[in-house]
Amino acid sequence: MKIERTDDRGTIDRRVARTRALLQDALIALIPERGYAALTVEDICQKADVGRSTFYTHYAGKDELRSAALEAHLQSLSKRVSANEKTGNRLFEFSLPMFEHARAFRSLHHALLASSGDTIHDQLRERIRRAVRTELAGKRIGYTGMPIEIAVQFISGAFLAVLAWWISEDSKLSPAQIDELFQRMAGQGLGAMGVDHSDIGPARR
Repeated sequence: MKIERTDDRGTIDRRVARTRALLQDALIALIPERGYAALTVEDICQKADVGRSTFYTHYAGKDELRSAALEAHLQSLSKRVSANEKTGNRLFEFSLPMFEHARAFRSLHHALLASSGDTIHDQLRERIRRAVRTELAGKRIGYTGMPIEIAVQFISGAFLAVLAWWISEDSKLSPAQIDELFQRMAGQGLGAMGVDHSDIGPARR
């Protein structure tokens, strides 16, 4: 299991980039197999075929590696969102790429979402909040006395709950089908909260 990177690593030495990519990919591959808490630096080095001294040249420990790996993973998802065609008639653009990626990498997302009290989950949750906040502001959805941050918390929490259920239950719903349901519920929820999103059309089918 590898992070889907683009060739944008020209700011650092290629050997450094390659070594960090090996270590990050090793961690991402091992998390679904063993869980993060049980992993050791030695496990990661063996999987990456990298020496311990080389590991510590790049990262202070597995927590620092985890932060770097998850950030690279989430950046790859952000690039997928940016690459999607913006039709203007979807309430949220981030959700379908996330559902598609979660289906393709089910074991990884199951492990990430299962660690509900862990920093891994916190980073994922914060990235979703940022995506929701950006899209609400970008679409200039109107508010009638409702603080935007409440809408951000509401939508991001709902999305993560739906995603976790969909992954854990191995639902037969396709990414497009679960996204359609999420888009519909999100629109209805925002309407119930007094958020005016009437200028946004129905989700794309």
